[in-house]
Amino acid sequence: MNFVTPRALTAARPPAPENCIWSHLRHAGEPLSISDIVRRTGADPVVVTRWLRRWKDAGLVVAVGRQCLLKLSEIAMRHITPPANVAVRKLDRRFTPASMRQRIWTAIRVLKVFDLPMLLIAAESAKSNTMEYLNNLVRAGFLERIDHPGDEHRKYRIILDTGPHHPSITRVVIENRPYNRLIDPNSGAQVHLPLEARTRAARAPFFDRER
Repeated sequence: MNFVTPRALTAARPPAPENCIWSHLRHAGEPLSISDIVRRTGADPVVVTRWLRRWKDAGLVVAVGRQCLLKLSEIAMRHITPPANVAVRKLDRRFTPASMRQRIWTAIRVLKVFDLPMLLIAAESAKSNTMEYLNNLVRAGFLERIDHPGDEHRKYRIILDTGPHHPSITRVVIENRPYNRLIDPNSGAQVHLPLEARTRAARAPFFDRER
């Protein structure tokens, strides 16, 4: 009879997700996007986002450039595995709407298909602001709703991924009519969404408030 030693059992266990994420960041040789990390580690996008957020707040992960690329800080590179009991620093400022929308857009591109609670966790964004941004992205053709009547939560799928920078939205008035102007910085495209059309859509059953 063959017996499996405790050492063999330990060796057979897969590495913890945080150790796998840390190792890929440490040996990448270049900054990685969240999409890169999810693809290389095979970890759940929500788990990846939570650990990256925690390490970023602790100063162990730093952002590079405007495309949300991430790398370990110089101090973090000294650690083979992520330090235990990481002390999370308090944020020096509140996130602006632009940075919140960038987090939402980045999470959308990583998740591809998602429901509202999953996106709120991954992007760490406010529910009301997230729903408003998603409605505009749906109307502009970047997303589509794929949930069905009776589903517990809204569900979305990205159908137009033009690049890493989030589509911006500003309020404009054209010929005495108010619009939301959506500008895609990746392609340069602009879409004008009439506010009254948005209001009617928000009242329609398809856009009922999240339960």
